[in-house]
Amino acid sequence: MLTETYQDLKYASRTLRKHPGFAAVVVITLALGIGANTAIFSFVDAVILNPLPFPESDRLVVISQTNNEGNEISVSLLNFQDWQARSRSFDEFGGVRFRTFNLTGVDTPQHLPGQEVTLSYFSILGVQPQLGRVFSPDEDKYGAARTALISDSLWRTAFGADPNILGRSIKLGGDPFTVIGVMPPHFELFSKPDILTPLSGSLDPKSPWFDRGNHMGLYALGKVRKGISVSQAETEMRQIGAQLEKEYPAVNSGHGVLTQSLKTSVVHDVRSTLLVLMGAVGFVLLIACVNVANLSLARSLVRQQEMGIRMALGAGRGRLIRQSLSESLLLSILGGLAGVLVARLLLSALISLAPPNLPRLTDVQLSGRVLIFTAAVTLLTSVLFGLLPALSSTRIAAAFSEGGRTSTSGPIRRRLFDSLLVAEIAFALIVLTGAGLMTRTMYKIANVDPGFRTDHLLTMRMDIYGPQYRNNLPHIEAFQKAALTNIKALPGVESAAFTLSLPIAGSQWGSVFIVGDQPVLDRSQIPIAAFNPVSPEYFQTMGIRLLQGRSFTEADGPQSPKVAVINETMARRFWPNENPIGKRVRQGWPEWTTPFCEVIGVVADVKLNGVIETTPLHVYLPLAQNGNASVYLAVRTRPEPQTLAASVQSAVHSMDSQIPIYQVRTMDERLKGAVVSQRAAMILLSAFALLAMLLAAVGIYGVISWSVVQRTRELGLRMALGALPREVMWLVLRRSMLLVLAGVMLGLLGAFAVSRLLGAALTEGGPGNTPLLFGVQAVDPLTFVVAPILLALVAFIACCLPAWRVTKINPLVALRYE
Repeated sequence: MLTETYQDLKYASRTLRKHPGFAAVVVITLALGIGANTAIFSFVDAVILNPLPFPESDRLVVISQTNNEGNEISVSLLNFQDWQARSRSFDEFGGVRFRTFNLTGVDTPQHLPGQEVTLSYFSILGVQPQLGRVFSPDEDKYGAARTALISDSLWRTAFGADPNILGRSIKLGGDPFTVIGVMPPHFELFSKPDILTPLSGSLDPKSPWFDRGNHMGLYALGKVRKGISVSQAETEMRQIGAQLEKEYPAVNSGHGVLTQSLKTSVVHDVRSTLLVLMGAVGFVLLIACVNVANLSLARSLVRQQEMGIRMALGAGRGRLIRQSLSESLLLSILGGLAGVLVARLLLSALISLAPPNLPRLTDVQLSGRVLIFTAAVTLLTSVLFGLLPALSSTRIAAAFSEGGRTSTSGPIRRRLFDSLLVAEIAFALIVLTGAGLMTRTMYKIANVDPGFRTDHLLTMRMDIYGPQYRNNLPHIEAFQKAALTNIKALPGVESAAFTLSLPIAGSQWGSVFIVGDQPVLDRSQIPIAAFNPVSPEYFQTMGIRLLQGRSFTEADGPQSPKVAVINETMARRFWPNENPIGKRVRQGWPEWTTPFCEVIGVVADVKLNGVIETTPLHVYLPLAQNGNASVYLAVRTRPEPQTLAASVQSAVHSMDSQIPIYQVRTMDERLKGAVVSQRAAMILLSAFALLAMLLAAVGIYGVISWSVVQRTRELGLRMALGALPREVMWLVLRRSMLLVLAGVMLGLLGAFAVSRLLGAALTEGGPGNTPLLFGVQAVDPLTFVVAPILLALVAFIACCLPAWRVTKINPLVALRYE
């Protein structure tokens, strides 16, 4: 058996060397299909399929709350403590709060991502520092000496990989912390924390943390007991959540508990996108296989005499099929090897297109699992494009060896060619429809009115922290006013303002609120709005239109009456037939004693939480009446905003060099970053659709050319009997376009089925999951009309050349053609 296999491969190699053009076309076609599949599968494998880099990661869960609108929110501390005490489904239960730290006392102050964690955090995840130790119980207490763990990257970049880093004091927010450990390289939980500190060490008993209604970035982590499923743990947590809602209706009414595996929580935002891309390149590979099968079928006609002689000499049909499959296998192996090279080139391009916050991006590589996948795809393609031509050619050869007329197999061959052509067009249309939906999405996004002017707008963020600012709002306000004065004095600056939240970047302060002079709703129905403290000139700087009333002025200070400006969505909802000026709103629950704010103005809606999210209720407050140390700075410039970035930062640092300034971007850059997932998906799907159409066009040209060759005698006879060249050309085109029409109809059915299947994931997303489509439905009428027309046009062009060549046939030569 091995000897025969070796002989088959040796013979296949010799045969292919005699036909290098055929071999080259097949290898290139397969390389494109296999390479694209390998590159996308590298992402799927790294992000979705690979287990998380934690021991027994399938037992890890993340638990959060949902508000009365069904959106995921963080956990209140007191609810977290009750969960911890009452749950029985977990071996360990802990928590993590995501926050940031300002590293000062160094040449360049840095703003660093960090986490405050419980002591069980490290044992739940099964990680230990590469240097030093984790926190002790004595350090996890309020008032204890402050300690911190730092990341490997921070240790290397900021401290030069100092081996004596343990015990060193660093300043975080102006407070001294002692470094007790360095985390392993590549450690990541949702994000890569540079600083880890004990959670309880930051919990001042007098702080708002101990108000059950406050949600300040805390999430629960659990390790499910062996023998208990995640769904069972989820059921228990829902029951505990229902108990707490009954016990504390004032703050828990309408709130739910969301329990999901850690892996689901990490990858849910990109899962649907990657699977859609994987499906698209799968169709591209099928198109490539169909093309190669057509080439192999055409080549088998040339070899039918050879096959017939070999069968007449005693070779069995099974032996010839194995010989044909050996050639297919050899071509697939060459295509697979070339596909790996294509995948390596594609990977670098794909990584550059990927969103910077794509989870586990550093794990994307041509790993052993990916190469095994490539080998499996290679073997599959050898069967997909090799088996049908092998069966067909041996059947023809059998007829030849028995003295039969090979022409009787013509209709069979023609049906095979036609069927493959129809399938190829159908697959291409499915991919093209997906690209069309994404193109329509990007068109819709590009035409969204964000509600403000994005041009000539420089933005950055700063944290005014430190001992001199702590619990000293007047000092913070004085710093902000002086900073704005310095910035507005810079040449080229038109205006400047501070804000807690920037458009597109998302709300930093969402809260329930009460509307004055209107009935108080049930707690589960009390509305939520984004509250946004801003300085005077904010609306002018952002280019937000004032529709009614006035905006804030310097007179709206701490001692002045409380005032607010609302967006038009809020005005329409609560005062649809009234003038909202003079109305009142109050932040918080009904029993809270927060003061009412008088509405003094209405401004146009702006896109706050990204570009494609629904405009929320939005309340603007004077920054002077709602002081905040962590703010964004917006600067309207006359020249290009990047040219003033350094000058603006210098104006701030001239007042305090230890204020970290970060996220320095133009608003146009923020706008592009908000749709990076959709943009990347559109580019990739469009590229795959272009490749699919190119392969389909080549396949159509090949099939029609073969058809013309096979019908040369017939067409020559028609012309000899008086048929005009244009009539013969139309005869070829009509039959070709009927096949194209059949493929288009089949492709429309396939695209409709796929779109319906993925409709909810594409257009709705899930908790925290950004939908892939915006402004269009998964079954979009315009896309389902334009895509078939475009593909049919490409197919028509591919049919025209061989059809035109028919008109050049010399009838006398054609009648002698064999």
